[in-house]
Amino acid sequence: MENRDNNRDSSNTNKDVKADIDDIKDETNKDIKKDAKTINYADRNMKADIDEVKNSANKDTKDIKSNNSAELDSFVKKMHYPAKKQEIIDTAKKGVNGDKITNVLQKISEKYYSSADELNREIALIA
Repeated sequence: MENRDNNRDSSNTNKDVKADIDDIKDETNKDIKKDAKTINYADRNMKADIDEVKNSANKDTKDIKSNNSAELDSFVKKMHYPAKKQEIIDTAKKGVNGDKITNVLQKISEKYYSSADELNREIALIA
C-alpha cells in the first residue's frame, strides 16, 4: 500500500513538474514574441531614420548644386590642391556654409584631388 502511495506522489510530482515546465515554455515563447515585435518596431524606425537622413543629404546636395552652386564653385576654386578628401572636408567645415558644402563633399570618393577641375567632375557625378 505504501508503495502505491509513493508511486502516486511521484506521479503527481512529475505532473506538477511537467506543468511548471509547460508554463515556463509558454512564458518564454510570449517573451520571445514580444521581443521580436519590439525588434521589428525598432528596425522599422531605424530604416525610416536612415531614409530621412538620405533624403536630407540628397536635398542638401541638390540645394548646393542648384541654389548655392556659386558657393560650392567658389570653395572648390579656392581650395589648395593636391588635397585628399578629408582635407577638403575639413577646409569646407571652416567656411560660412560649411555644413551644406560638407554634406556634398562627404559623398566624393576617398582619394587625392589634384585640381579644382578634378573635384568638380567628382561632384558632378554625385549630384
